[in-house]
Amino acid sequence: MKHPSFHIIAFDVPYPPNYGGIVDVFYKLKSLHAVGAKIIYHCFYYAGHNPPTALLEQYCEEIYYYERKKAPWKLVTSSLPYVVSSRDNKALLANLLKNDAPIFFDGIQTCYYMNHPKIRNRKRFFRANNIEHVYYFELAKWETSWLKKQYLKIEARRLKRFEKQLTGVEAILSVAKMDIQHFSKYANTYHIPPFFNSDNQSIVDEEQSVRQVLFQGNLSVKENEYAAKFILNEVAPLSKEKIIIAGKDPSDALIDLAKNHKNVTLIATPSIEKMDALIRNSRVNLLLTFQQTGIKLKLLHALESGQHIIINDKMDDSGIFASLCYVENEASGIVNRMEELLDQPFTTALKIERDSEFAENYGNERNAKRILELIAVGVISS
Repeated sequence: MKHPSFHIIAFDVPYPPNYGGIVDVFYKLKSLHAVGAKIIYHCFYYAGHNPPTALLEQYCEEIYYYERKKAPWKLVTSSLPYVVSSRDNKALLANLLKNDAPIFFDGIQTCYYMNHPKIRNRKRFFRANNIEHVYYFELAKWETSWLKKQYLKIEARRLKRFEKQLTGVEAILSVAKMDIQHFSKYANTYHIPPFFNSDNQSIVDEEQSVRQVLFQGNLSVKENEYAAKFILNEVAPLSKEKIIIAGKDPSDALIDLAKNHKNVTLIATPSIEKMDALIRNSRVNLLLTFQQTGIKLKLLHALESGQHIIINDKMDDSGIFASLCYVENEASGIVNRMEELLDQPFTTALKIERDSEFAENYGNERNAKRILELIAVGVISS
């Protein structure tokens, strides 16, 4: 198949892929390039996030960067979601108009020009990472700051209205299978699972396996902090087994709470290398969420390189992961399953068996080819 050039607009600089939302963005770019895509790449950068980097040039025919400028007045004056209105950049529009190539909007944040009169008739594709307004409403539930809670609620309402901009796009590519029905009212919707680091080997080094349970995630996110507190308050007291909680920027309150448990070690902001080693070598990965939105990239990472995995039902996506992991919801069930699995070595044979089933949905090369097929002919055949 001849691969046409096309534009991708990213909401952030996707390297290094050091937080959940950007992992799919980076490995999608890398995988598309690997299967022959000719990409004109556009991405925003802003304070506190990844700066422009020459490393991305190897994956792109052309690359453009745009500063996302802080515009707090738009929180009050604009009817658009702030994550969208703060990415209004006329240079982006000018670069999109240099040719008539298809445009791939990678996330709702990138869609400021989605229906601009000059590109409305172009082939436009949208990557749905979440049902964003649902995600923001859920974030508001966890937020303890009154001001941040109000912002999240306002942003959620604006995102719900703005979502109608998706009407008439060529296709929507949903990260989560469970979101397909929602997005199908706007356009043809396909399940294209998230892209992730698939370079890990299937060989398990049983000598490196550590008899411990790992929970990991960005601990500055209220949802993850809540899950960590659930483990500390409900799970850890029922078991003497070693539990590791690892992640970015834990609060002082979480650090203090962890100190109350002799069998719990909290590792604050580990390096990517340290986190990879923890995921790979811990006998059990315990992954919990109390907010069922999208796919958790940390689950894919654990499936690719970890050993035994316990999840709760809100980590699942339409039953896809139930056959790959152990599903437990109550603290007592989690503890019983932990202790059972800690006594069972995770062998290379088990890993190969899981990899085979995992690859039926989650293969970077396969899904990159599906995206190219969709852009080239407008439909995915399989």
